[in-house]
Amino acid sequence: MITSATVIAGLVLTLLLPIYPEGMSPDIAAFFGLITVAAMGGLTHRAARRELMVIAPWGAVLLLGMFVGSVQGGEPRQAVEDTLPYLLFVMGLVAGRGVMWPRRVLVVALAVCVIDSVISLYKMPSFSPDVRSTYTYWKITAGLPLVGMALSALLRHTDPQARSPSVLARPLHGAAMAVMFVAMVATISRGMMLGWVLGAVVTAYIRKPSQMLAAALLLGVAFLVYSSLFAEIGTRYFRADQADTIEGRFREIETAWDTFVHHPLLGAGLGATFEVDGFYKAYVHNMAAYHLWKFGLVGSVLLALPLWFIARQLRASTRTPRAIVIGGAAAIIAYLVTCAAYKTYYLVWIYGVVAGASLSWLTAWRQRSTLAPPEPTHEVAPSGPPGPVASHA
Repeated sequence: MITSATVIAGLVLTLLLPIYPEGMSPDIAAFFGLITVAAMGGLTHRAARRELMVIAPWGAVLLLGMFVGSVQGGEPRQAVEDTLPYLLFVMGLVAGRGVMWPRRVLVVALAVCVIDSVISLYKMPSFSPDVRSTYTYWKITAGLPLVGMALSALLRHTDPQARSPSVLARPLHGAAMAVMFVAMVATISRGMMLGWVLGAVVTAYIRKPSQMLAAALLLGVAFLVYSSLFAEIGTRYFRADQADTIEGRFREIETAWDTFVHHPLLGAGLGATFEVDGFYKAYVHNMAAYHLWKFGLVGSVLLALPLWFIARQLRASTRTPRAIVIGGAAAIIAYLVTCAAYKTYYLVWIYGVVAGASLSWLTAWRQRSTLAPPEPTHEVAPSGPPGPVASHA
């Protein structure tokens, strides 16, 4: 119970935390205290300890990255900062895996995503095409609307009371989905929209592959027919004609790639920085390029493999929940590949909590479904005198 309570408190506290902290403020200290207690409580459960053993290679990768960085002249303080997102994700994972009330934790996480979306919309001075919610609320760049929409779908399709998963039959979920979708569009974030589309496609394909292929063909034809209209929308709303930001991020990726080419196996190490456009950067607006730059091929593979083994637990789930979780993960990963949100300290902890609590809830859901009493067959007993019971073996 303590683990669940501290996880819920940590989730709520993220609404008050700054996305770009300047030093250790009291609210940040309280957050780290809560998540430490939650992680320690989570480790009292066997499932959390099992996840920790699976993800243990991360520790060796981080130590190797710090060693490589020190050899190649990386900054020690930056190296410590580079390790923080991985440690926070693991702390969130073991805490979420060890909670007693996984569904309640997921509901609170959904509420946090909705509140974050409402704040971003409330702070917008207007809804004109020239205004982005990121101008007045930087925290929306963390991408919580993507997390929230996936959570809403998962909670609706694994309802303990067997209610309809349709948003029309669940008005609260329908309102939450509408708010988060509008908040996502208001960011005018190309990466967030791309992640949402990719997640929806992956979810639909896993659920019904044949229908998804037919729909993709139809959308492809529509895109060709209305290409001029889509181009106008892209220019006006998504700033497709403003290439300065895109070019700057491509220069970051090119510089990181050049470093990876020179150090393909181990990368530049933790604490490495490079200069782009007169600024020294310790990160890249592309999660894949970042890992190849700092960890090389060896470290990147060792970081990815444990996540693959953890995700394999979804094989025991039914198709729809499995499709929702995989699609939600695809949406988030696609967004992270286009931005630097993977460095946001409280966001990676939320990712870990949601991943761990989702696995715990799906396990409980399977057990609940297995123990459910069978439905009556409504068979009519045959008429006539009693006799020996026929065998149906």
